[in-house]
Amino acid sequence: MERNQLVETLQQLHADLSAAKQVGPEARALLRTLTDDIDRLLEKGDDALPADVEPVSSGLRDLVRRFEADHPELSASVDRVADALAAMGI
Repeated sequence: MERNQLVETLQQLHADLSAAKQVGPEARALLRTLTDDIDRLLEKGDDALPADVEPVSSGLRDLVRRFEADHPELSASVDRVADALAAMGI
């Protein structure tokens, strides 16, 4: 998956989040932090170290678990982002 497709996937996640009812500020803040972290990883490209990648992977897993119970539609969107990153080798 190319960077453009990842950006589109992230934009869709943000749109889904905006449309979701009753998503707390903590989850929204976590998503913003993850988006910033993903942007930094993309800027590093091949220079990204495992220590750079682990917080993003861990954060995505936490977000998926949080949304699975309360917001399953958002869980699927976060899964798509994780899949996009995995396809890019991140």
